[in-house]
Amino acid sequence: MPLTEGEKIGLIAGSGEFPITFADAARASGYKVMAIAIQGFASPELANHVDEIHWLGVGQLDTLIALCHKNNVSNLALAGKIEHVTLFNLGIPETRVIRLLMRLSDRRAQSLARALIEELESENIHVLDSSLFLKPLMPPEGLLTPRRPLQKREKRAIEFGWPLARKVAELDIGQSLIVKDGMVVAVEGAEGTDKAILRAGELAGPGTVVIKVSRPRQDFRFDLPVVGIQTIRTMSEAKASALAISAGETILLNREAVTALAEESNIAIIAQTDSPANGGKMPC
Repeated sequence: MPLTEGEKIGLIAGSGEFPITFADAARASGYKVMAIAIQGFASPELANHVDEIHWLGVGQLDTLIALCHKNNVSNLALAGKIEHVTLFNLGIPETRVIRLLMRLSDRRAQSLARALIEELESENIHVLDSSLFLKPLMPPEGLLTPRRPLQKREKRAIEFGWPLARKVAELDIGQSLIVKDGMVVAVEGAEGTDKAILRAGELAGPGTVVIKVSRPRQDFRFDLPVVGIQTIRTMSEAKASALAISAGETILLNREAVTALAEESNIAIIAQTDSPANGGKMPC
């Protein structure tokens, strides 16, 4: 469903900087933004970046759809993390959520997101590419920390871990894999990237390498990998030494601040691809 100039866009907002960045970019492009902020996840600061905000619980899908119809919102985006383990504590979910969960054969992130999108589309509410206004924030292939190039051992770690991380993402287990010296130290599960990085640091000590990837054939409507200043802070705390991300498919928030902190913390960042053109090897 094409967007029209000045249209009001809905934004289902989870945690992190991504929802605020999306809202700012959408408004700068001439659209109004109605935030549907998920309680316990979205930042109160979001209210200062949108035209209106409504706070809902994870299980309030009927209310969300009613809000969209009442406010003539026919296009919305999903931005920000909502922890998967919330499924174990939904409180009293509304009817649509109960029906949605009952028809699923599994409750992986991809299955849940696609079921949600299907439910919204059945009500003529179109889910947008969440990178729609943010393409400049998705770095192309190459080194992002010119003052901190990759070391040989980090290159070897990424070459070892990259195909494994892509397979883990394809299986919808998680987006991040942490490796060191030819060993997988941690795989991101329901706990999220930051906790996986810290766990890897506890297990393997300094020098771990973090690989955060998109899925093969990534659906840009949901669960895009996002890296921001908090990722680098967590890596610094864990004494991780390098970060590899999917080129052209990862949103890098506050790039200047991120790369400055990474270089200051002696962390290399590279945007990588596994296209047949380079065989998945490190870009020069």
